[in-house]
Amino acid sequence: MAKNVMVFDTETTGVGEKPFCYNVGYVILDLETKEQFVKKDFVVEQIWHNVPLFCSAYYADKRPIYVSAMRGKRATMDKWGYIMREMMNDIRKYEVEAAYAYNSPFDDRVFTFNNDWFHTNNPLDNVPVIDIRGMVSAFISNTKEYKAFCEEHQLLTESGNYSATAENVYRFITGDTDFIEAHTALADSQIEAEILLECIKLGADPMKNYPVSRFIPRNVEKPLKIVIDGETIFDGGYVKKWNKEGYWRFTTAKGMEE
Repeated sequence: MAKNVMVFDTETTGVGEKPFCYNVGYVILDLETKEQFVKKDFVVEQIWHNVPLFCSAYYADKRPIYVSAMRGKRATMDKWGYIMREMMNDIRKYEVEAAYAYNSPFDDRVFTFNNDWFHTNNPLDNVPVIDIRGMVSAFISNTKEYKAFCEEHQLLTESGNYSATAENVYRFITGDTDFIEAHTALADSQIEAEILLECIKLGADPMKNYPVSRFIPRNVEKPLKIVIDGETIFDGGYVKKWNKEGYWRFTTAKGMEE
């Protein structure tokens, strides 16, 4: 099993074609001792000083949090290129064997875009990048226990399915139902490292990229009554219906369990 690994996170001005990164955070931890022995939080100078660009970010209202962190020396403002060199040096110094993020394809794309934009080397080119969300899909979010937790606390997506955000998964593994994700890079990296450790504890291979469940369906029973020639042949409920070759087909809750 890998020994030293990195969990990282980014905060960006958007999620489209130009996701400029204004905050990079990461922790390096020992998977054997579970100690997070390196914790770094960077504010990207080029984006910070471009106020209109920074203010286009979804979490732009967190700017005072970064000001406080920098004044307290809990975060450092540096140019993108310096941050990348620092990250690369830490990967080498601590012999990091893998890097992880929650929904890593997005963060990987952020690194690729910003390194191309600023003409800098990408430290993630030197290590495999693994998605924690895939591990969560395999070992946590599709379990009956997690679905029951979501049902009890109404942790649902806008489309009515069960939500498996890092915030909600962290609530589940800690039992802290009042937890609110900071949406700052270092703080998010720290909770995502805890989620990673929980997945490994449940049996996840830390060097494997597991398939991600894009959604976790919530099977809500709806009433169904079928009457043929005046005789009721079914009176109950269904959780899924679809039309095939002109015929409606239904799946009951019992059928889903089977």
